[in-house]
Amino acid sequence: MKIFSIDKLLSLVFGLMAFAFFAFVYPYHLNYQEQFQLFLFSADYFFQFMDKPGGFSDYVGNFFTQFFFYSWVGAIIIATLLTLLQRAVWFIAHKLGAKPLFAPITFIPSLLYWGLLCDENYLMGGVVVMLLVVAFISLCTFLKSAPIRIPFVLFSIPVLYWLAGGAFLLLPLFAIIREMISGKMKMIHLALFMLVSVALSIAFPLLSKIYLLQYPVMKAWIGANFFRFPVVIPFSIGAIGLLIVFIPIILRLLPVYKKKNRKVLVYVVQLLILLVGGYLFIRGAADMEKEEIMAYDFNVRMRRWDQVIALADKKAPSSPLSVTCLNLALAKEGLLAERMFNYYQNGIQGLMPDFTRDFTIPMVAGEVYYHLGFVNTAQRYAFEAMEALPDYQKSVRAVKRLAETNLINGDYTIATKYLQLLQKTFYYRGWATKALITMKDEMLIVQHSEWGWLRQCRTKEDFLFSEGEKDMMLGVLFRQNQTNRMAYEYLMAYTLLTKDLNHFIQYFPLGKSLKYKAIPNSFQEALLYVWEKTNTDPAREIPYPINSLTMQRMKAFERVSPNQADPDPKLFSEFWNTYWYYLQFRK
Repeated sequence: MKIFSIDKLLSLVFGLMAFAFFAFVYPYHLNYQEQFQLFLFSADYFFQFMDKPGGFSDYVGNFFTQFFFYSWVGAIIIATLLTLLQRAVWFIAHKLGAKPLFAPITFIPSLLYWGLLCDENYLMGGVVVMLLVVAFISLCTFLKSAPIRIPFVLFSIPVLYWLAGGAFLLLPLFAIIREMISGKMKMIHLALFMLVSVALSIAFPLLSKIYLLQYPVMKAWIGANFFRFPVVIPFSIGAIGLLIVFIPIILRLLPVYKKKNRKVLVYVVQLLILLVGGYLFIRGAADMEKEEIMAYDFNVRMRRWDQVIALADKKAPSSPLSVTCLNLALAKEGLLAERMFNYYQNGIQGLMPDFTRDFTIPMVAGEVYYHLGFVNTAQRYAFEAMEALPDYQKSVRAVKRLAETNLINGDYTIATKYLQLLQKTFYYRGWATKALITMKDEMLIVQHSEWGWLRQCRTKEDFLFSEGEKDMMLGVLFRQNQTNRMAYEYLMAYTLLTKDLNHFIQYFPLGKSLKYKAIPNSFQEALLYVWEKTNTDPAREIPYPINSLTMQRMKAFERVSPNQADPDPKLFSEFWNTYWYYLQFRK
């Protein structure tokens, strides 16, 4: 066997390209995947998967997904699995007699699956399924004798069905087509083999449905969770599976070129088609807008506030969720009141998003409520997000948050339950063990930089949560702890973003307890605007310490302000980072 060959070099290049894409271009999609599983190193967790068809593939897929916490590790895993899939397809094709000239064609299934994985709802279990199928097909090609090969296929049907779900059909399909093409088996034997294969392929899903599973018939056939939403039938993965079967068979039938120039031309054309087509396909499959939102969310989750702000400085956020993350980061860095209008603001949904029965938005919104001190609300959001997961998994991020909120509230029995779950994970074991130790000593919690502070800030009174009265809830929160600067600034930001300047003026004096060295910039702009609109005595000076630069900019803003009802925003381009611009041009 050659240690070096062109097809091996191509596989290496393909793997490096896949790694580079997921590690440097698309890393936050991998972090996103990791948070929506809870892989436990326990026997109960393993058997929970093994009691259903395709469960083994789901289990292995979740095992790999837990390592996506570090995106570069996830990129290595994906690149390795996709490369293994390509090498297996080429191995099968080569065993059937395909020539190395057509090796580039065997990259198609892996390339297509690469595109599918750009959708955050395609799960790693599907890749495992494809690898299991090609492994069984490869074993089938090893067996030269039909009396051995045929029983192997028949006995493998139930095994592969339980390991990989409905993709098991690809093995008998491949075996039947191969026997038909080879022509070495007698027709009566071939017909009998086909009949038994079809009978077994129908019988096992139906029997498992009747006696073992409380599943719909279609779910019993599909088995493995290829997609996060179980109601979605993964036709695209079925197409890739068919390519895995037919590409090796077709390649053995392609003509052999004797002239070297013709061979080089055919090879180069294949590579160009693969390269250009693959680039266009991956580019179309990748959703960079979602990647941006996931980048904001992951950095918020990791408390990397400076990196969140750096993302906004590089490219202004536009989606409500990314703006939500930015405003939270600004608040945590003590910059919200000073710099919030230096960035695009899209109203209250970019500050405190409304609750949505979903598994993504409550995760992000819950971060805001948690850091503000609405511990119970953050707990509810985490629980609701986890329960909304369509594939009925548990979320390691939600479990961690539930452990934190119960610990802060002093509900140690419930917190212990969640922490003991996290102790069975790989990445969170150390954190959970440390939290359990901390929980045994009240002074350690009080002195904890985050938990101790949130215990002081959290709401002590019960009240009905109202989406339409967030300012009232923020007011209650701040009244209970008037050192909670974040609660005050969110309250003031709420009034500014809703353009409720009456309440802004009413709430502004509450900030005296925070002892600002100077009034934050956005507050100065709002105060000056209200004064200019309401003061009727030109000789009377504004009763707030407004700096001279803000006053000059206000006068300049008024000078360019036309009298028409719908002024052109371009005239105000130098004022885009002011509250006055938001007040006039943002809906």
